[in-house]
Amino acid sequence: MKIIKVVLHYWFAIISVFSFLVGWGMLAHSLKPVQPTQASPVNTASLPALPTIQAFNGSSGNGGGQNFSAPSNQSVSNLPILRSGGS
Repeated sequence: MKIIKVVLHYWFAIISVFSFLVGWGMLAHSLKPVQPTQASPVNTASLPALPTIQAFNGSSGNGGGQNFSAPSNQSVSNLPILRSGGS
């Protein structure tokens, strides 16, 4: 049984190295992506401006986005309590 275990370990090691080398070779010899050629540079003035980032609750004060409102407990009270019969 020990011989089978040793042979299996060597088999996995040899196949792993062989698979790595074959994959690396396939990746190295694959076709490279075609880079698009641009006749003129992109005009950034024609792009629309992005909206500014607001805090989570919509305020833009000096809180730095850390003044979050607490979640409402009304929707939780209507749900049944899930209990498990674990030990």
